[in-house]
Amino acid sequence: MRIHRRPASAALAGLAAIAALATGPAAAAANGMALARDGGCLVCHRGAEQRIGPAFREVAVRYAGRADAEAVLARHIVAGTGPDGMGWQKEGKARLPFMPPNDGVAPEDARQLARWILGVSSEIVDAEQFRSDGLEVSGQVAHPLRLDVAALREFPARSIEPAPAGERAKADRRVSSFTGVLLRDILEKATVTFGSHFDLKKTVVVARATDGYRVVFSWSELFASPIGDGALVFFEKNGQPLADDEGRIALLSAKDASLASRYVKWLKTIEVRRLAD
Repeated sequence: MRIHRRPASAALAGLAAIAALATGPAAAAANGMALARDGGCLVCHRGAEQRIGPAFREVAVRYAGRADAEAVLARHIVAGTGPDGMGWQKEGKARLPFMPPNDGVAPEDARQLARWILGVSSEIVDAEQFRSDGLEVSGQVAHPLRLDVAALREFPARSIEPAPAGERAKADRRVSSFTGVLLRDILEKATVTFGSHFDLKKTVVVARATDGYRVVFSWSELFASPIGDGALVFFEKNGQPLADDEGRIALLSAKDASLASRYVKWLKTIEVRRLAD
């Protein structure tokens, strides 16, 4: 049997082609997405949706055409923006005046991440991968809970229609209704534990989404203020089950001045914590 050997040059060419595929645009996009996810960037940013910080595509537009765009953005990723970031909040595209330093991204990766961000032009996440089908309640509680939508329906139901506010409401007359369970009702079933009355004053409730996004409520807000009447773990919006872009279970705080302040898509866990003295 004769064995046909490829010339060395042909073999090297084949390896080069494989390497090109491994380092091409698709791989670069995957690496950038992985860096953004693992570095905690997706807690504050999305591709097209505004969150705590501006959408990545807004950043890409802002820096388009600048020769130093990659270097400046890489520096901001690691060290934060300082006063340079205040313009985003003034334009209504961020909820914080500046971006804090991020030690979740190594300096050697920041340049690659910056290059990826500058190429973002649309949404970047597959909502289905973040979908939350269940909710865990843990921490300083006597009865940890695991709740799916069916279990949540066993609680007293509450429907809320947050009143639209500001100039946006004048242009957008659509009103969303949300149906679910008050967060404090869930906590009462789990039974928050405490040694003294003063422990309650140091108790906070941390709600976390599958993508790492977190919001915090104090015990006093939920049980001794109007905020508790609007802190809703919901599973229906406008009479329909939640779609993948919000998960099967989500949370909102309807009594906040801005509905976006504590709106948690893909709600996964609720943890009761006691602050240290």
